[in-house]
Amino acid sequence: MKALALLLLLTTVAHADGSGSAAGSGVVIQLPVDADAPEVSAAASPTELMLGSRFTLFVTAVYNTGVEVNLPAGFDLGDTFEIKKTTSEDHVRADGKHVREWQLDVVAWDLGDLRIPGVPVTFTINGHGGQILTNSIPLRVNGVLGDTDDPKLMRGNAPPVRLQANDYTWAWVGGVVFVLVAGGLTFWQLRRRRKQHVRTLVGGLAPARAQRLDMTSERALERLLAIETSGVLARDGDRKTGYADMVSVIRDYLAARYRFATAELTTSELMRGLAKRANAADATLVEAWLARCDLVKYGGVRATEAEALETLAGAREVVMKTTAMPTAAKEAA
Repeated sequence: MKALALLLLLTTVAHADGSGSAAGSGVVIQLPVDADAPEVSAAASPTELMLGSRFTLFVTAVYNTGVEVNLPAGFDLGDTFEIKKTTSEDHVRADGKHVREWQLDVVAWDLGDLRIPGVPVTFTINGHGGQILTNSIPLRVNGVLGDTDDPKLMRGNAPPVRLQANDYTWAWVGGVVFVLVAGGLTFWQLRRRRKQHVRTLVGGLAPARAQRLDMTSERALERLLAIETSGVLARDGDRKTGYADMVSVIRDYLAARYRFATAELTTSELMRGLAKRANAADATLVEAWLARCDLVKYGGVRATEAEALETLAGAREVVMKTTAMPTAAKEAA
């Protein structure tokens, strides 16, 4: 947010002689607005989650040398959102601008279509302080009872039932055995369906490793499967759009996996951020895949259907290989 200096010039001609001639004198009022105020923005990942789940709120300030920026002491997001942890990271861009990014670990405690309010960022320039708000962010929070919080759709409490004082020992034993057998069969069936679902998502890639898929990986793989089944990669006129959709899926996945905002970054900026968080092998894999997509999106290369499907398989490989990363991920310096 670049502020421009506002200059108000008021001139009053107020001298008259006996012949009616005039001379002038004026007053100048200048109202400066500091041009060094920082540029601030906010983003969240993911933007759709379950009630009580955590998401990351990214707050970024871009500012000149000599400017101090911070979040206000005791800052919160109201009763709807609970901030669990806040970390920050500083670096300098190639153009000399300083960048500070705060990462807020937040829990959502309300349902429906919500909006994260603008985050205040305080700044000090030449001993003078100010405050500026980021953009607000829409957020969708789903429930666990059929995605609704309507109490009319829930069954009411049943009244107590009087029990007979009879000896049902063998009935209890039989019931326990039945429950154990039924539970075992149910578990086996669910596990079998899970394996089949994973095979469908990964398209036959490394099914043994697929057992370690988490929610972040499954969401990305489901979106890639939707692109494949839509037929967009099979149509010459829509194939470039299909590439853009695949890149969007991988960018959102990297944002959720490595906890940094990727939507507004160029490919080179994304890779610099990823290099601080991922191991070298994973970063190289992502960079090679994005470079292949950029040739189609920006380089004018016309991909065939076979090449597009190969690129889709490469996107699945990116998700699969980065899913196996250690639990204690590399913290940004």
